[in-house]
Amino acid sequence: MFEIGPIGCIPSLTKQLKHNGLCAEEYNNLAVIFNHLLSDMLKNLTSTLKGSAFILGHAHWLGYDAVTNPSTYGLMDPIGPCCVTWANGTSACIPELVPCRNADKHYFWDGYHLTETVYRVIATKCFNATDVCIPKNIKELVED
Repeated sequence: MFEIGPIGCIPSLTKQLKHNGLCAEEYNNLAVIFNHLLSDMLKNLTSTLKGSAFILGHAHWLGYDAVTNPSTYGLMDPIGPCCVTWANGTSACIPELVPCRNADKHYFWDGYHLTETVYRVIATKCFNATDVCIPKNIKELVED
C-alpha cells in the first residue's frame, strides 16, 4: 500500500491556491498526518492478521524530493503538466492536442497524474531499495 504523495504539489492545487514556494504545504502536512496513521494501521493489521504481509510504500517523501530536487531524477519540470489541460493546467488533458515532446522530463502528466517516468522511479525503488517500501522491498517479499 502506498502513502498519499505530496498532494500540495499537484498542479490542480498549486495553480488555484495562494502559497509560497513550489507547493501548498498545508496540504502536504495533511498527507503526512494521514500517512502516519496509515503506517500505524498496517502495523496493527500485520500483528492482528497472522501470516499476512503488508508493505508500505513511502511515496510521499520520494515524490516531494523529486519535486524539490528534480535534476536528481532526470526531471526538468517538476510542477507543470506535460499536456495542455482544461482550466489553465488544473485538470485533465485536452483531447486531440499534442502533449509535450519530453514527457520523461516532467513530474506531472496533467493536473493530477504523474508521468510514466515518476512511476518508474517509484516502482524501481520499491522493488530494489530498502528505504522506500518497508518492512521489505518487493524483491525480498518474493524471495521469502
